[in-house]
Parts: sequence; structure tokens; C-alpha cells
Amino acid sequence: MPKPSARPPHTSLDALTRDLLPDTRAVFAELRSLIVTTLPGTTEKVTLARKRLNFSHPNVGYFCGLHPVDARVTVEFEFGVLLPDPTRILIANSCAKQVRYTRIRSIDTLPRAALKRLLRAAVSLPRDRSTRMALTRTGAKLVLPKPRRRSQR
Repeated sequence: MPKPSARPPHTSLDALTRDLLPDTRAVFAELRSLIVTTLPGTTEKVTLARKRLNFSHPNVGYFCGLHPVDARVTVEFEFGVLLPDPTRILIANSCAKQVRYTRIRSIDTLPRAALKRLLRAAVSLPRDRSTRMALTRTGAKLVLPKPRRRSQR
């Protein structure tokens, strides 16, 4: 018996975004683009049952997801508790202690620089999930080196 052909990936992405308000769809598209351009090598997977687009990276596996709903898109970082968040855009998740998220309602208010820092930090965490969980239990925080300033000549 022949195997059923796999659906093209855009089909489930279309199903995920089909019923969104136009502004929410635009925020979702902008966030998706920000993630894949900031982190080359990132792969995405739609989970229609949870209405999410999940992102994985070769360094750490799954690291964040986009959850579009009503007039906002939630950006969830699986180990957000470990990420440096000097701008305090992340909110604690009451269900999973390690998860942190932020809600984006408009492209105009999208904190691009802060999100890029969080994304880079998320894929800099240890690859092994059990190590990340152990760090979470100890209350550790990732400390990233400050970016070097370009010398002005």
C-alpha cells in the first residue's frame, strides 16, 4: 500500500493563521521573520492542536514558540527563566516554572532588539535539556558577554 503524501508545510501554517485578524497575522509574520533571520539554521513546526508555531535550533533543539490568538501573538521561551532580560519584557508562566513569555499586539511596539538578544541567548543555553532543567532548579541565569563596540577610526 503506498504511503500517503505528506502535506506541504505551508498548508498547516495557513491553517494556523487563516482566522487571525489582519493585524495579528502581520505581527505573527514579522515575529516569524525575526526569528529565522536572527538565527540561521532554525527550523519550524506547526502544532495545530496547540495553535502554535514551534522553533528548534541545532544548538539546543526546541527553544521558543509563537502562539497567535485574538489580537496578540505570544512569544514563549521554554527556558526563559534562564535568559537575561534587562528590559523586563518576559512574564512568568504559572504552569511551567521555566517558561517565560511576552505578548506582542502591534508591529509598532515590537521590541526587536530585546527579542533578538533573547533569541540569541536561548540558543546559547546548554544543549542537554536535563542540564537546562537543573540550572532552572538552582535559579541560575545565563550571563552573556557584552557586545564589543566597533572601534571608530
